[in-house]
Amino acid sequence: MSTIKNLIFDLDNTLYDFSTIWKESNKLVYKYLKYDKIASYEEFFRHYKAINNILVDEVLKGNMKLREIRNKRLKLTLEKFGIILTEEDCNIYYEKQFDFIIESIKPNEEVNLWLSRLCKKYKMILLTNGKSYEQREKLAKLGLENLFELYISGETHISKPKAEAFINVLEKENIVASETMMIGDSLYYDINPANKLGMKTCLVERKWHFDDELQNYTGYKVKNIIQFFTELETNKL
Repeated sequence: MSTIKNLIFDLDNTLYDFSTIWKESNKLVYKYLKYDKIASYEEFFRHYKAINNILVDEVLKGNMKLREIRNKRLKLTLEKFGIILTEEDCNIYYEKQFDFIIESIKPNEEVNLWLSRLCKKYKMILLTNGKSYEQREKLAKLGLENLFELYISGETHISKPKAEAFINVLEKENIVASETMMIGDSLYYDINPANKLGMKTCLVERKWHFDDELQNYTGYKVKNIIQFFTELETNKL
């Protein structure tokens, strides 16, 4: 078994609890824009989640681009309540939600201390899907902006789970898959594609905000990122 020399981390729901923050911020923006005067947030979110999951299936089938989901799911959901949104309306919704997200993100001193220590032993890489300014602002709020080599899909124009996103990291960093571990919360976006390239993997078991149950996985997994750090240090991997 090759020694692990490189750690590739996902960001959202891996290094911090994004889903809890997302759910609260989504409720806040819904009420901020006064849509709750037309339908309760609970009723809205029930439709919003169902529509999101239908659109995700379309992405998996190759019928849609991942970046198209956000606006389309909002438009389709509010149409059910007689509200017709423009692209600009959708942008206003998500920009305000992002303001609420950023207000809620706080550094986790324990996580940051672990990561600072690991930097001395491993090549540290962050591979995340998302808009450049959003992901960089999250990292700044978490106090993590200077700890990783950054690969953000909004900058590389290659999104996970495409193999090219992972290959790009391996090639740019001049590292080999067998000495590299991918740590993420998604089987589809993080674990499966990394496994196919010969990387070691660790699933952080955390429900996404549109999921009702944890993903069923029998490979190496942890309940949270601190457990991963501890097991890495004590050579339990």
